[in-house]
Amino acid sequence: MKHRKIDTPEQDSVSSGYSTPDEKSVQKQAKIKHLRKHAFVNRISFLDDMDKDSDLNKNKLVGFYNMLYVVAFYYFIINPIMTYWKTGQWIETSLYNQMRRDLFMCIVTWPLFYAWSHIALLIQYLAMMNIPKLLIFLIQHVSQICMFVYAHYLVLTRDWYLPQGAFVTFQSCVFFFKMHSYTMTNYKMRREWIDQGCPKSNDPFSYPNNINFRNFTKFIMTPVLVYEPQYPQSGKIRWWYVIVKFINTISMLIMGYMISSNHIYPIILNVNALTLVDSIFQMTLPLIFLCLTLFNMIFENYCNFWAELTHFGDRQFYTDWWNSTDYEEFNRNWNRPVYEFLYRHVYLELIFEFGFGVRKAQLATFLFSAMLHEYTLAVSLKQITPIMVMFMMIQIPVMLCTKRIKGTKFGNLFFWWGIIQGLPLILNLYLRFNELPKLLFE
Repeated sequence: MKHRKIDTPEQDSVSSGYSTPDEKSVQKQAKIKHLRKHAFVNRISFLDDMDKDSDLNKNKLVGFYNMLYVVAFYYFIINPIMTYWKTGQWIETSLYNQMRRDLFMCIVTWPLFYAWSHIALLIQYLAMMNIPKLLIFLIQHVSQICMFVYAHYLVLTRDWYLPQGAFVTFQSCVFFFKMHSYTMTNYKMRREWIDQGCPKSNDPFSYPNNINFRNFTKFIMTPVLVYEPQYPQSGKIRWWYVIVKFINTISMLIMGYMISSNHIYPIILNVNALTLVDSIFQMTLPLIFLCLTLFNMIFENYCNFWAELTHFGDRQFYTDWWNSTDYEEFNRNWNRPVYEFLYRHVYLELIFEFGFGVRKAQLATFLFSAMLHEYTLAVSLKQITPIMVMFMMIQIPVMLCTKRIKGTKFGNLFFWWGIIQGLPLILNLYLRFNELPKLLFE
């Protein structure tokens, strides 16, 4: 199987003027060419079955995708009936009773984080007033750290379970990304503006005209983590499209709950009575179906719902990650918003702002991503267990050892085997963390 490359490098050119370039300038030009800035363009979501121009609807395999929707619909209908026959209830409620604890406080964190994120806008107003850079630096980082501290405080002091903790921690990460990107992008635009002599412009998207409440709020509501003063626009809102994406989001959220409550949660409750192998095998299929459901819910429906409302034209929230033949491709393709943030605000900043080499920046970016995943799980689970960091760092030697199978059918099969078996293994290691020494050494 020949892997189709989606993200083809653009042909960038860097002029060196009339002077003969020395070795350093040549290296700088090569680095700039390699580290090109990713641009936002009008693109349709890959699996968008509501757009006739999507890659899905142009593919003859679209019928298989429709079949999956029909299977999901049958599960959505049949599962409550079978649950009622067994328990006298239409839906299993023990997990729901845990999830609804302090539900209002959990949900209200979203508007609280939204209001708090406006500190990033305040920082830009302070910068235009020529406030000392050290003070701006302190406000920026203290405000971002406080958001994490508050999320951590809520999870640890309230009787919350994993869903509430994961939701609040996830929101804190999203708003952190947005605040950081808004601050750093405008900081670089300000430097360029000052270097050009602070010219005046009628362009509403040039610095400092872009510093206003409307522009900032639209960025916060847009399903993207990297700030630009202006994004490609999608035109008129298709309200039927918005309604269907909203219904799909809610339906898949309910279906994800059904999969969890009926097939995963009972195993978790009984995990101490099962062997590690037994619990892994029982969780394998439910977990992969749950992850596929949540992927479609978030990246195909939820993100497109907000993209349509905010006229955001670049709907490439993912590419064909299912064709990945190694984990480097998967990490790059399955979650494009986070990848773009890591590329621009970790990878490039380490190189251009801190002087890291390319290899060191790649390793540091990967480690940052691993630590962020671990932080999310540690706060949600209320325990520090560096299992996620360990598994993510293991990907590095695995990627080096599997270069020969990259781009092959066997590489894709190996990738899927790792995903399908890795999910239940990681979950079980977290559940059995206290037993981990015995599992490893006895």
